[in-house]
Amino acid sequence: MYRFIGIEDLAANALIELLEKSGCRRVDFETLLKYGNAVTNVLRENGDEATLLLSKEYTNELIRNYSDFFEIDHSDQKNDAIVLREEKTVEDLRNRFRAFLTLDYLLAFTDSKSLAELGVAV
Repeated sequence: MYRFIGIEDLAANALIELLEKSGCRRVDFETLLKYGNAVTNVLRENGDEATLLLSKEYTNELIRNYSDFFEIDHSDQKNDAIVLREEKTVEDLRNRFRAFLTLDYLLAFTDSKSLAELGVAV
């Protein structure tokens, strides 16, 4: 099966793990790309193919469609980051972005190889 992974699902799942394990509310785009590549590799190992949707256009849609959850931090001139708004919690992210994930997606987002790219322990 061929799948597409949107930046909103990738960022939300990365932030769930980062917030739970390290209290971090931001993920830079370089780390997000590494995490996404690891997720697609895990899916590939299980017989699925996936493409990441991470262009500037998709990033703009993320902010337009989910501005109540995310904002872009431009403070690091080398690498912008997606930041979870202060009023949002892990539970908010789970309810919005994990409630309808298929099991294989959830397992890929939480696989130890994927989490290693975020720098969080399993």
